[in-house]
Amino acid sequence: MPQPGSNPNAQASTLRNLKVLVVLLVFSNIFVGVLSVYLLRAVDQRYSELVGQAVPALNDLRQLMSDTVTVMRSTNPNNLSGANGDAVAALLGSRQRLAQMKKSREEAIQDPYFAEKHEAAMAISQTGLEFDGICAEYLDIYTSGRRAEAVRLRDEKLLSTFDRHIATIGAAADAIEFTSLATSKDYSGRTNSLSTIVLGVASWPVILLFGLLLLTAVFVIAMMIAFRGKDLSDMP
Repeated sequence: MPQPGSNPNAQASTLRNLKVLVVLLVFSNIFVGVLSVYLLRAVDQRYSELVGQAVPALNDLRQLMSDTVTVMRSTNPNNLSGANGDAVAALLGSRQRLAQMKKSREEAIQDPYFAEKHEAAMAISQTGLEFDGICAEYLDIYTSGRRAEAVRLRDEKLLSTFDRHIATIGAAADAIEFTSLATSKDYSGRTNSLSTIVLGVASWPVILLFGLLLLTAVFVIAMMIAFRGKDLSDMP
């Protein structure tokens, strides 16, 4: 008499179920792989855009700040004093640094980042033009020999204008860093959420196996309790 386990219909059904399970696993792995590649490319593109916008703008602002500080230092009367030849060379160098600072400012406010940041670009431009004018006036007065008047202008106007210009540049740089950090945090949160989804999809075979084991354990325990109750009821 053939055993129940050797029933051809049962074996065919088991084999068919195994084939279906294997196909589901293959498609699941393919889906997880495609989804992972898509998510990685999307995250990489977003971070590339973020870096591409923030880093050049920050570099331009840092260069502008450095050039502005250099110009201010070059107006120090101690650097302009000395023999006639040295004073002329120092004044010429100060004017060259002033021209370089103007060039750096134009490059900074023309960065694509400031295309939608008109207020920040306007503030940098206005304080910069004010600093340019007073600095040029100071150098002209100093060149004409009115050194006491030039020093007074530097102390009363140029220093305060310099401070406002530097503060405006620093505020623009801080805004870029704040926006970049906020955007990066948002990207990280989305990435974590999507990663959780991917892990959930990828782990469905483990969840299914755990569920089957749990059901099997519950079924075995239930059968043991049922048979034990039956054995006890059959006892004399």
